[in-house]
Amino acid sequence: MISWDPLGAAEQAAVADEILSVLRHDLRNRFAIVRNASFYIRRKVAGDAAYAADPRIAEFFGIIDEEVIAASARLDESVDAARVFTRRSARVSAADCVRRAAACARIGASGARVEVSTEDGDVEADPIELAVAVRCLIENAVASTPGDGVVTVQGAASGARYRIQVTDAGGSPSEVDGEAILRPFDTTKPRHFGLGLNIARRVARRYRGTLALEPRSRGTSAVIELPLAAPPEPGGAGPEPAP
Repeated sequence: MISWDPLGAAEQAAVADEILSVLRHDLRNRFAIVRNASFYIRRKVAGDAAYAADPRIAEFFGIIDEEVIAASARLDESVDAARVFTRRSARVSAADCVRRAAACARIGASGARVEVSTEDGDVEADPIELAVAVRCLIENAVASTPGDGVVTVQGAASGARYRIQVTDAGGSPSEVDGEAILRPFDTTKPRHFGLGLNIARRVARRYRGTLALEPRSRGTSAVIELPLAAPPEPGGAGPEPAP
């Protein structure tokens, strides 16, 4: 058991990032509703005599539109300023990131075992951020695995991509609601935000990858696929070592 969590700060930043992104999306939608409502009312009253007689009406509609645009821009600036994780993308060993994630996974007293099998393959990503994403998948899988079941974690190159697959030993695929579990804050686990899969998906997309849920005969696999890094130049530096 580790007393210091080397991924803790990055994970906290990822949770904050996800919450801020959800908040920004929600507020942007609300700003759009206000603008659309203002535009509709303006069109309806534009032909009225009162509208033509009082130039302040048009002026106030313009103020509403300008203020909504300014508030949306201010929101974006505030969200960007609140980000605390300094991302450092580099050519890294995906296998090292997977092993780091498994070593730092918080298994607790679940009784589940985590078995890791990796093959070499380099990707372009921030190694800490990628390890956080994989750890989220591992911890979700452990929470879905009953008793002394086994969670398998595999990493290997597949074509032009590196495939990281985390498979739980939970219920049948029919019990998995893929849309619900990818919905932010949707969780049945106490003291959990329900953001693990969202964080993993956001990290995968940031590095031109994907996250998919694949049903198995027993349980479900969460799969991150990332493009393999281009071969290094002759005499160039190799993958960045794990910090």
